[in-house]
Order: sequence, then structure tokens, then C-alpha cells
Amino acid sequence: MTGNAIFAADVKWLFSIVGLYVVVLVCPGQTLYPAPGSKFSAFGSLPIKTPDSLLAGWHAARDIDEWMVAAQALIHFHETAGTHDSVIFYAREMQRRVAQSALNQPAKLRYTASAGNALARAYQEKGLYEEALRHYLGGITAGEQLADPAIVDQNRFGNATVYFLRKEYRKAIPIYEEIRTQSKDTGLVQQINKQLGKAYLAQRQLQRADEYLSLAQHYFAKTGELKQLLETQLYQARVAEAGGRSDSAFAMYEEVKERALEHRYFDTYIQAGQRMGDMLMAQKDYHNAQILLSMVYVNAMQWEDLEAQRDALNSLQQLHAAIGDYENAYALMSQYRRVSGEIAEQQNRREVNELEVKYLTAQKEKEILVKESELGYQKTVKYALLIGFIVVLIPVIGLLYVYYQKLQAQSRLNAIREEASRQQIGAMLKEKELELLAASVAGQETERKRIARELHDSIGGNLAAIKMQLSLTGRDTTDLVEKVDETYQQVRDLSHNLLPQKFTNVGFTVLIETYLQGFRTIPETAVTFRAYPEAAINALPTPLKVVVYTIIQELMTNAHKHAKAAQVTIQLTRIDGALVLIFEDDGKGFNTESTAGGIGLRNIRERLKPHGGTMAIDSKPGRGTVIDIEIPLNHTTHEA
Repeated sequence: MTGNAIFAADVKWLFSIVGLYVVVLVCPGQTLYPAPGSKFSAFGSLPIKTPDSLLAGWHAARDIDEWMVAAQALIHFHETAGTHDSVIFYAREMQRRVAQSALNQPAKLRYTASAGNALARAYQEKGLYEEALRHYLGGITAGEQLADPAIVDQNRFGNATVYFLRKEYRKAIPIYEEIRTQSKDTGLVQQINKQLGKAYLAQRQLQRADEYLSLAQHYFAKTGELKQLLETQLYQARVAEAGGRSDSAFAMYEEVKERALEHRYFDTYIQAGQRMGDMLMAQKDYHNAQILLSMVYVNAMQWEDLEAQRDALNSLQQLHAAIGDYENAYALMSQYRRVSGEIAEQQNRREVNELEVKYLTAQKEKEILVKESELGYQKTVKYALLIGFIVVLIPVIGLLYVYYQKLQAQSRLNAIREEASRQQIGAMLKEKELELLAASVAGQETERKRIARELHDSIGGNLAAIKMQLSLTGRDTTDLVEKVDETYQQVRDLSHNLLPQKFTNVGFTVLIETYLQGFRTIPETAVTFRAYPEAAINALPTPLKVVVYTIIQELMTNAHKHAKAAQVTIQLTRIDGALVLIFEDDGKGFNTESTAGGIGLRNIRERLKPHGGTMAIDSKPGRGTVIDIEIPLNHTTHEA
């Protein structure tokens, strides 16, 4: 599809979104599911504004203790509202003012640990897990220095939550269980109960998940912690949904949605709406699902929540594909890819900004050290008794030092050059190895085809003729005819095995489903395959089927063996004279800038070259991988 065609489809879909927006606002009481009175509202404007009372306390603080109380209140407000950039601002300001204050060391450590824990939680919510871990580990060290187990447990809890978000449940659950058994902080224990429920839900252990979530739900209801209560109820509804209790789950989602809107917890409000839309789509109530998911997308755009936009677009794309609206499905898929790319770009930009802040901080510290060194030197010179001797000695020492530095720099430069040469030679050897491997594979395939033709046409034909002649002689040659016939069948089977007959005898989509079924038997592995239009996919030329089937095999091997993916989605689409393959997994991911990819990905690119195909990879450590392959169907090699 050309750029103009994609833009036109996107505009058409956005106009449909606006139309749905009007429908929901005009008819707010429309029933979307068995739960009556369900409705979804759009925000009129950006809904979060810092209360004037909190800002007044911030500006009116007269000493460091009052100022810290005001800062902690602002941080708590913005954490509850989900505005994590504001949390980062106030937490950094806390750290800066504590560093400049005259507080004693224990007080400084306590305030710094509090600010660091707030920073870690904000970075955790923004997906900057390495930065979050750094602050949590700093908080653990501070707690140990203060001999305060509460600070240690809070930061160990955050550390385990980062592991949970990375889907490293075997690391997270033991830490949660250890803190839960030894901590005296009841509130922290109930937060751990909530996290354990989420972890066991992710592993499909529904009974254990429900037990922990119920404990947390009763506590938060009793203490009046509404945000924690609604988040816990949201996951209780997910347990009910996973257990097949759809009506109960939908009613729970609706209750969470309404209460979250009432108290302005807009992130929880959007999550509940997303789950309701997915349930409607699962029930094939596509009309109401489209209305609800479209409003979720509108609200996510107003809230500027890119991850919520991505989830809504993914669900809408699946919905349009299910109803056969492939044009809008493709447009939504294009928007989904752009939003995913924007998330990755913001992630990279945040990491670069963090590195820049670290660099500037280090430069300031270096300047302070240089100035302190100059003051010390001037003081020493002022009170020195042997000024003449020092004046003579210092230049000599300086020259020796400069000479020594030059020798060190030259040595480092030589080492860098040697390392670069080794890397260049290694790269050349790998490239040659790949070329030889590709040539070997191509030669093997050619030879297999030649042997198959020879077996079938020459030897097979001769055996058939011998069998016919023996049967016409009139003699008792039954045993001989049987042996010739057995030999002929063996030659025929061998020639068929050498040639890719399975691509002509079986529907292509059925062949792929049969292959993927082997992965679905693996525990904790879910594989989804969609092909549309299916008839057009099955009508592809046999050489192209072989290439696509081989690529899917290679990608599934990588996702299972290297990425350790739990969920894989494969979409195969024939549209506007091109074949588009979208492969997405939730595995470990990798850095596309520093990692060139293994032999598997290089083999895929080599297979695509004769067909004029292209491959784009979007991946990030800890965030899965999306691979986009496009092959033009009018390429001359398809007719070979």
C-alpha cells in the first residue's frame, strides 16, 4: 500500500472515530452488555490540575522540614493521578534541596531514600526499569545504613515489582513471599497480596490469584484506600473473566469504570473500558465493542497515554478483521505500528535525557572539585617557606606528568586500533561464512530437485517399462514383477519427498496452522495466526509459499528458543499487490542498534532478496519484538 493510500485510510478511520464519539455522547445510556446502564464518557479537557492548596504549602514552607512535607504531599497527589512526570520533578527537587541543606547525615539519608523511592516508582510506571532498579538499590543501601527494615522492605518490594513487570515471575514471587512473612507494615503486606494475585493470574493459577486479591480487596475496602481498591477489583474481574464468569466480570469492570471516573482516576478508568470492549468483541457484539473501544481510544489520546492507545488500536484492528473490513483493519494496523514506534522513540529519548542529566551532573561535580583543588593549592603556596624550590619543581613535575599522560593515551589508542582490527577481521570472516552457508543451502536445494527429477523421470520410467514388459511375456514372473513394483514405489516416494509436494496437496493456511499447533501444546505458550483473505493466501505461487513457510519456521524458532515468548501473534495479509507478514511476540526483545541479529534473521533477508521483499524490526530489551515483512506479488521471481 502506498503512503497516500495509507493516509487516506487513516483519515477515513479517524472520521469514523469522530462519528462514534458523537453517537456515544448523544446516546449515553445505550446498553453494551448484560449489565444495564453501561456508558463511556469522553474527557472534555486534560483532567489533572495540581490543587492550589498543595502549591500554596510548597511556596509557603519556611524550613527544610516543612518543605519536605509539602513535597511529599505533591508527590502523593500526582502518583494517585498517574502524572508521573510531575512526580519525577518534585522528587528531584527534594534530592537537590536535601543535598544543599544543613541536615545531619541520618536525616539526609532518610529524605533522600524517600525521594529515591518516589523516583523509582515513577520510572517504573514509565517503563524505565533499569533506572528504577538503580534507585531501589540505592534505597536498600540507605535503609541498611539507617538500620531501618521498613525502608529496606519498601525498596525490595519495588525491586520485585520491576521483575514482575519484566515477567520474571520466578525472581519476583520469592521476594514478595519473604517480605510478606517478615514485614510488620500491614499496608505493604496488602500491596504484596495484590501483586502476588497479579503474578499468579499471569501464570493462570486462578484460585491462588483470587485468594491473594480477596485479602487485599477486604483490607483496602476497610481502610478506604480507593485507588488501591479499584486496581485490585480490576484484577479480580480479570480472574473472573479468565475463569469463564463473563457476566460477573463485565459487571465488575463496569463498577470499577464508574467509580474511577467519579474520583478522577483516569488511568484505571481507561483500563476498565479496554477490558469491557475486549469482552464485547469476544462475545461477537462487534457494534457495541466498536463504540466502546473507539471511545477508549479517544480518551487515551486526550490523556496522552500511548500504551492505552496502542492496546485500543490493537483490539480495533482485530475487530475490523473479524467483520471482514480489511481496509480499515490495515489502516488500524498502520496506526498501531506508528504508536508502537512512538513509544519506542519516547523510551529512547527518555534514556538519552537521563544520560544527559547524568553527564551534566558529573561535569558540575568535576568543576567543583577543580575549584576546591585550586583553592587548596593557593593556600599551600601562600604559606610555603620554600617558594623558589616549589616554583622550580612544579614545572618539572608538570612536564613529566604531561609526558606520562601522552604515553598512556598512545597506549590506549594502540589498544583501540588493535581491537577495531580484530573486530573488522571477525566481521569479514562471519560474512564469508554466511555467504558459504547460503551457497551451500542453495546448492543442496538445486541438487535435491535434480536428483528428484532423475529418480522420477529416468529410473522410475525405466522400472515402469520393465514391469510392463515382464507382465506381457506370459511367463510366471510374479515374484520378479512384485520386486520391480516395490522398487518403483520406493523411487517414487523418494522423489516426492525431495520435492515440496505438501505445498500443492494441502491448503497453505491449513499447513501453517498444522505447524503452529505443535507450539500450542507447550505450557504457557499462546500462538495466534490470522490470514486474510484466506482464499488469496492459499492461491499464492508455490515458490512463494515455500519462502513464507520457511520464514515462519525461523521466526517461531527464535521466539521460542531465544526470546522465551509466552504470546505470539502472526498476521498474513494480501493487499494492494503485496503480501504482508506481521510477526509479534512478548519475549525478551533486543537492542536493534547494537545487535545485528543472528544467522536466522540474516537467512530470512537472503530468502527475501530474490522476491524483492523487505523486513523491518522493532524491538527493545524487555518489551518484545515486532517484525514487519512485505513482499511485492508482481515480482518476476514469483513466476520462476
